[in-house]
Amino acid sequence: MSAPTIRVVNYHLTPARNAATYDREFAALAARYAPVREDDLAEYLSTGRWPIGRDGIIPVFYNGYRNNYDVARPLLERHGLVGWFMAVTAYSSCPAKEQEAFAATRTLTTVPGEYADGRSALSWDELRALDGPHVVASHTRNHTKVELDDAARLKDEIVGSQEDFRRELGHPVRAFAWLFGGRYGENPEADRAVERAGYEFLFSNFHVQRLPSTAR
Repeated sequence: MSAPTIRVVNYHLTPARNAATYDREFAALAARYAPVREDDLAEYLSTGRWPIGRDGIIPVFYNGYRNNYDVARPLLERHGLVGWFMAVTAYSSCPAKEQEAFAATRTLTTVPGEYADGRSALSWDELRALDGPHVVASHTRNHTKVELDDAARLKDEIVGSQEDFRRELGHPVRAFAWLFGGRYGENPEADRAVERAGYEFLFSNFHVQRLPSTAR
């Protein structure tokens, strides 16, 4: 028998024009894989045990786009999947009329004219609604590339994002995903910031790690 695995599927924008495609993809994932919650991931990464009969699937939605809530969320729920929504906290806090400019300077892609009010980011009310049925996590504060020897910027992007979640959700989030991300253990300054923020999981380009400081 092969060892159990947990797979990650990455999404960014999920515009309504592609809803039928997402519906088919989520149906196919749900037929083969089991949903994964944070406690499930912690158990698996700590012990290698996976108590569910099928391998796990983590659909990750990066950048905190509004259409992730409007389009992807109901389809995930139709098929019994748990989405992991990696939000950019300053984007969610940015006034709707300023979000286009915010996105343009931070490698965030939007769909022109998608929403009449100009808001392209998940609102904090939407994040609070996602928190529980799904997983809310951090994809930095500003979605800007930071030099790994810049301790002040690292702190703002990593610790500052967690501070935003604590204020708006009432609790810290457990997972963090880098922009162009590296693994835990590659840069001591970044590792210290991730630890200081209190994250438990680090998603990087090809790995999902549980921080040693959180192991029980």
